[in-house]
Amino acid sequence: MKCGTTSLHHYLRLHPEIQIPPVKEPNFFSGPPGEFPYPPGSKRVDSLERYEEMFDPASPLRGEASPNYALYPQRTGVPKKIKEVAPEAKLVYLVRDPVQRTVSQYQLHVSTRGEKRSLRDALGDFSDATSTYTCPSFYAMQLGQYLEHFPQDQILVVDQADLRRDRLATLKQIFAFLGADESFSSPEFSEEMNTASEHRSYSKVVALTAWARTTPLQKLPRRLRVFMRRTAMRATSKPLEPPQLEDDLRERLQELYADDVERLRQLTGKKFPSWSV
Repeated sequence: MKCGTTSLHHYLRLHPEIQIPPVKEPNFFSGPPGEFPYPPGSKRVDSLERYEEMFDPASPLRGEASPNYALYPQRTGVPKKIKEVAPEAKLVYLVRDPVQRTVSQYQLHVSTRGEKRSLRDALGDFSDATSTYTCPSFYAMQLGQYLEHFPQDQILVVDQADLRRDRLATLKQIFAFLGADESFSSPEFSEEMNTASEHRSYSKVVALTAWARTTPLQKLPRRLRVFMRRTAMRATSKPLEPPQLEDDLRERLQELYADDVERLRQLTGKKFPSWSV
């Protein structure tokens, strides 16, 4: 969540050897909403038959992007379900500075889910293990769930900072990992999707529209679809000021994530040099 999955979803769809459905986040493996509802307007694919219909069997590589697959302990059993259906699956896990990710998640909820509390009040005392604001930032914990079911060579951990700073090289690494032609490039690789700068304060009606994942508009060309959506939203919304992260709260978050980040570094061999933790 909030680590660049929308952008990577777009980049992967551009590759001629990779088939990714236009509708992001089918959430098939993360199960029914239960006590943690999916975003308003989203339509979860709830049967294997409907899930399989999303993919073209003639395509050499097929995949999808659902950040809810890394939301343990809010959503449990996801890696096991994936293993049962697609044991040879290659898994790409996008991560970013965990403190920044937490703040970005809060900003999204203010923008589209009616979050009225301050950042400090929304985070509380960090005792809620299922908090959507904090549990997705425990990357080693999430990765550990998958390593119980998949060998490490089927999982690629990618730092969002690398995807933004050195996009072509990072995409080349991802394509090679997936078994696709790593030399493929596109002018559209320069685009970034769903960034923090796009967060705005929406009415409830527009917020529902923003979250709708399955609409007739999905059949339109992507550029036209994006233009229409942004035009409508800018006409009915206002820019959202970024939340203030006071020094003491930042330090508490850094302390909260420190052990998990150290474990992630050990598991991946990556240093994540730009992170604040």
